[in-house]
Amino acid sequence: MSYQVLARRLRPQRFADVVGQSHVTGTLQAAITAGRIAHAFLFTGPRGVGKTSTARLLAKALNCERGPTAEPCNDCSTCREIAEGIAFDVLEIDGASHTQVDKMRELMEAVSHRPIKSRFKVYIIDEVHMLSQHSFNALLKTLEEPPPHVKFVLATTDPHKILPTVLSRCQRYDLRRIGLGDLIGHLTQTVRTEKVTMPDEAIALIAREAQGSLRDAQSLLEQVLAAGGAAQDERAVQAILGAADRRLVLDVAEGILRGDAPGCLRHLTTLYDHGYDAHRFCRDLLEHFRHLAVLAATEDPSLLVDVPERERDALRGQVALRSADDMQRCFGLLLETDEVMSTPARTVDPQLVLEMRVLRLATLPPLLPAAEIVRRLESLEGGRGGESSGGPAPSVGRAGATRSPGGATTRSRATTADEFWTAFLERVRNERVSLYMALAGGRLVERGEDRLAIGIESAIMRGELSGRETVARLEALASEVLGQPVTVEIGPLPAAQVAETPRGRAKQRSEETLADPMVQAAVEIFGAEVRGVRERRP
Repeated sequence: MSYQVLARRLRPQRFADVVGQSHVTGTLQAAITAGRIAHAFLFTGPRGVGKTSTARLLAKALNCERGPTAEPCNDCSTCREIAEGIAFDVLEIDGASHTQVDKMRELMEAVSHRPIKSRFKVYIIDEVHMLSQHSFNALLKTLEEPPPHVKFVLATTDPHKILPTVLSRCQRYDLRRIGLGDLIGHLTQTVRTEKVTMPDEAIALIAREAQGSLRDAQSLLEQVLAAGGAAQDERAVQAILGAADRRLVLDVAEGILRGDAPGCLRHLTTLYDHGYDAHRFCRDLLEHFRHLAVLAATEDPSLLVDVPERERDALRGQVALRSADDMQRCFGLLLETDEVMSTPARTVDPQLVLEMRVLRLATLPPLLPAAEIVRRLESLEGGRGGESSGGPAPSVGRAGATRSPGGATTRSRATTADEFWTAFLERVRNERVSLYMALAGGRLVERGEDRLAIGIESAIMRGELSGRETVARLEALASEVLGQPVTVEIGPLPAAQVAETPRGRAKQRSEETLADPMVQAAVEIFGAEVRGVRERRP
C-alpha cells in the first residue's frame, strides 16, 4: 500500500485552508476579485509556512475553469491537475537546479508560447535566491515586459539575496512564522481526523518544537504517530522527540526565583541524564522568563496568548516571587548566555556554561526599588550624623557657585574675556539658536588683538562650526560685539578646560560619588551594580 505523509495529504486546497497567513491570502483574494492581478509575485518567509502552497493556490484561482476566482472550485479538471502537479501550464521550478544561465534562457524562450489549456501560464520558481547572477539577468528581461498570458510566482527564504531590480518588479508578500495557537489548533484538528488520542499537553509540545513551521509540526506529529501508535501521552511524546520536560523548565525557574541553587543543579542533572540539549533548554528558560517579565509588568495573563493554561497558572505563582526588574535582569543574563552558546569559538561545554549561569541567577540577591535604596542610604547618612573626619563636604549649588559649610557663597571674579564670551553667545543666540547651541558647550581658548580661538569639545560640533560660511558669520558677530574686525578659529578644547565643561563637571561628580566611602559601602551591603550617577533632586 502506498502511504502519503501528512504534509502532502494536508496541503491546503483552498485559501481558507492556509494556516496563519490571512494577511496574505486575503489580499490575494481581494486583488483577484478586483481584477488587479500583477504579472509577478514574490512570497517570502521561513521554511514550512506555506509559500509554495500559496503559490499553487494562486495558480488554481487564476486558471480555475470558473474563474479567475477568489476561491478555486477544486472540481474542474484544471484545479485537479494543478493539485496533482500534472498541469502543463503550471511549471514548478527549483531555483537550485537552474543556476546555469543556459537553462534559464531556454525556460524564458518558452514563455512566449501560449498556454496549452489554461487561461495563464504560471511559473512557480522555488528558492529563487539560488539562481546565479546571469540567471537572474535572463529572468529580469522577461519580468520587465512579460506576455499577458504569463504569471510568475517566486518563493524564497532569503529575499535579501535577490537582485533589487527583480524585487522592484514583483508584488511582495511576507509570510510569517505561524503562531503557537494556530499550530495547536491545526494539530488538534489533525489528531481528530486521524482518530488518535493525544492530550492537549502533548499537542502543545509538538507545536512548540515546530518553532513556527507548519510543515515541521506535521512531520513531528507523523513521527510521533509512527513510533507510538494511536495513543500517546506527554511523556511519550517527549521521549520520541527528545524534547525537555516543561516541568523541568518550571522547576529550574522556580529554583532561580527562590534562590535554591542546589535544587537547580539537581534539575539540570536530570536534564543531562536524559540527554537533552543544553542550548535548547537555555532558550526554553529564556522564553519562560520573557513570559514572567511580561506578566510582572502588565499583570495581564491574556497577553500570553501562546502559553497553555496549565503553564499560565504556574507563571502566576512564580511572578509573585520577584519584581519585574528581577525578571528582566534574569532575561538579560540568559540572553547573554544564549549568545555565548551560539558562538562555538567561545564555548567549550554548553552544559558548563548553562550550569554556571543558572547558579549565578539563583544566588543573585533580589533587586530593591530605587526609593527603598535611597531611604536606606539616607538612614545610613543620618546615623553618621552628617560628620566625617574632614568635616562636611561642600554642596554644589548653581553653576559657577560653591556653597561652603558656613553657608557663604563664593563666585569666581568675572574677567574681560568672560564678559566678551557671554555677550558674544547672547548675540549668536539672537541671530540663530542652532548656532548658539553648537557654541554653548565651547570655551574661549585665546583672545588676541585681531584673533579669537574657540575650543569645542565635541568633534561633531566642531565640524558643524568649521564650515566657511559659518566661520564668516561668527567673525561678523564677534566683530560687532568687539567693535573691531577679528578672525575666528575653531579647534578642540584643551584637556585642562574639558573638566570645566558641563560634561566634564558631570564626569568629575560621578567619579567623586563612586569614590565616596558611603557609596562603596552601599554597593557592598546591597550587592548592587552602579548603572549611573545623577544629581539628587531637592
